[in-house]
Amino acid sequence: MSVKNGCEVRIDRRTALLGLAGCCLASPVLAGPEEELPEKGDSLVYADGDLEGKPVVLSALKEAEPVLATAVDPSGVQRTESRFAKIVLVRVPEADIDEDTKPHAADNVVALSAICTHQGCTVNGWDPANKALLCFCHGSEFVPGEGGRVAKGPARKRIPVLPLAKNDKGEAQVAGSFLGKPGPGA
Repeated sequence: MSVKNGCEVRIDRRTALLGLAGCCLASPVLAGPEEELPEKGDSLVYADGDLEGKPVVLSALKEAEPVLATAVDPSGVQRTESRFAKIVLVRVPEADIDEDTKPHAADNVVALSAICTHQGCTVNGWDPANKALLCFCHGSEFVPGEGGRVAKGPARKRIPVLPLAKNDKGEAQVAGSFLGKPGPGA
């Protein structure tokens, strides 16, 4: 473990032996301080594309089209120091959201960690046949309406859900902490 830009760089033993810093990543997985993860009351903004930095309006999200987002704290600072703060939002048909996940969704939109639990790549693809989020690095698939359950490996751990709410403008807002530890590992 070493320090880069004030953050710990964590590389597991296997990755270090292979000389691969974070698998398919251009740089090692950076684990920033806990306070860099999304927190209750944060708003969500688009992480990329034409709408980058704009608030995510839940009604604008289309079914089965994942969107990457980042959290913005109440003072207006984006939580981008840790890769583990990346969020993927996806609208799921109501019938496909299980009873355990429903209380954490808003307008049939589920928010999850966008970091694969296998090797830390970004989860932002969609497999329509399995109604699952897809990690392009190694093909792991996760079912958003079932609390990020692994549908297909090599990942063995679900991606954690981030409780979601809707503010009075219809925008996505964080309603709690991740329901589990984001990223690879036990």
